[in-house]
Amino acid sequence: MEISFENQEIHVYREFSHQLRRSQESAECVVPDTDADIEKIVSVQSSVFLKSKDLTSRGILISGELAASVIYIGDGESGISNVRIRKPFTLEFEAEGLESETMAQVALRLQGTDVRMVNPRKVAVMFDVEGELNCYGGEKLCIDSRLPDNVPGLYAKTETRIITLLNAVCEKSIAVNEQLPLRSDGAAPERLIAEQAVMLVSDCQLLGSKLIVKGSTELSVCLLSEEGDRPAFRDFSIPFSQIIDIGVETMQSSQVRPEITGSYFDLVDTINGEKALDVELHAVLQLVCCESRELRCITDAYSNLMPTELISVPQETALDLSVKIKKLQAEERIGLMEPCSELLEVFSTLTRVAVEDGKLNAALVLDFLYRNNEGKLSACRRTATLSDDIGDMQIQIVRIGKPRLDARADGEYVDCAITLAFACADRRKDSFMTVQGIIMDEEKAYVQSSMPTLTLIRREGESLWGLAKKYHSSEEKIRELNEDAENTTRMLLIPKCI
Repeated sequence: MEISFENQEIHVYREFSHQLRRSQESAECVVPDTDADIEKIVSVQSSVFLKSKDLTSRGILISGELAASVIYIGDGESGISNVRIRKPFTLEFEAEGLESETMAQVALRLQGTDVRMVNPRKVAVMFDVEGELNCYGGEKLCIDSRLPDNVPGLYAKTETRIITLLNAVCEKSIAVNEQLPLRSDGAAPERLIAEQAVMLVSDCQLLGSKLIVKGSTELSVCLLSEEGDRPAFRDFSIPFSQIIDIGVETMQSSQVRPEITGSYFDLVDTINGEKALDVELHAVLQLVCCESRELRCITDAYSNLMPTELISVPQETALDLSVKIKKLQAEERIGLMEPCSELLEVFSTLTRVAVEDGKLNAALVLDFLYRNNEGKLSACRRTATLSDDIGDMQIQIVRIGKPRLDARADGEYVDCAITLAFACADRRKDSFMTVQGIIMDEEKAYVQSSMPTLTLIRREGESLWGLAKKYHSSEEKIRELNEDAENTTRMLLIPKCI
């Protein structure tokens, strides 16, 4: 005979798949006929865009696009120029148990971009792209479990605990459109040779069932003047605010992972004769929210009338979804290939991020563009590493900020101070077992006459629950018959309770 408990259930979400996939992609591009030959490559600035997420019979197929701008020194001291490359790619994640309601969230990042000169008119770019997939599905969770009233001789051990549940998983597409003035005291910019965009979330507030997400889009563009020998970076910050209906009215914390799906940058002339940067960005905000709830569950049960078999169900809860900022910092003295008379620019590219052996590690490629003692343009590539202990934390990287770099030339050396900020969430989970039903074996019912009415035992560290279960009694009856039954270490009288 199977006995079902009286359960109160709510709808929650559960993460049932977390995977990482990496892919190496390559593409080639030819220098336009109007530009000079390549003398030396300075840097490659790259980006990755999420284009689509599709459920297939095998799992989830991710489509994206890789973009790179190869910056180089032109032949014959013709200055700085660039050539652009775009490459579509796919990542396939195998996953079971996918349904049409499955919510898939994806984070794409480049773990390295390298470039080589095939010949003075052609370059080849190699991309190392990593995709991180989190799949969520809806399910019913029992938050209050009780015994039915009509079953005699059945007892249950209950436990109350505060748990963290995923109560909302959703996403929203957004767009950012701005025209940013490029005022300059020197030569006006004539060419856009590289751009980077990072979306950062600073605050989330819940009003009713509407979540107000605030943040900023951090832009960094590299421009060339008409002379073409002095690139310059310009940084911009564009605030954004979005309202997302998450369908619930309680939230303890949230995790928002922006993913850029497309970008457009262009230099335009304004009506006052100055240059401006025309920007259009498209992104998707991927959101997970959690709340704290009181859970009253049955962790053990027995019958005084017959043997029983428990129907146990595992429960898994998140510990904390709140995002914390982790900063990596380093100061390095980096040697160049020759003395530097003027440091023109330093291009930084994040090439590797890893959580391993209790450390958060990152590698940053630094491309130095400078003039040597003869006044000739030159370039040098070096790698800086950053690392910090995270102990036993099981973190998930939610967002990576733009590297902050302070560089000062000193002869053949450059002194660099580097700061890199990560938004991280704790991936640890709490798991426990609950009992949601019981099977009673009526054919092997206990012979009541063979059981003693009263048993005297010496208590040796056993709980009252364990004693009641062992001697066909109940905690309540044991307390009635023994003074200070909870704390005594002496003899206990155990009454039969059938």
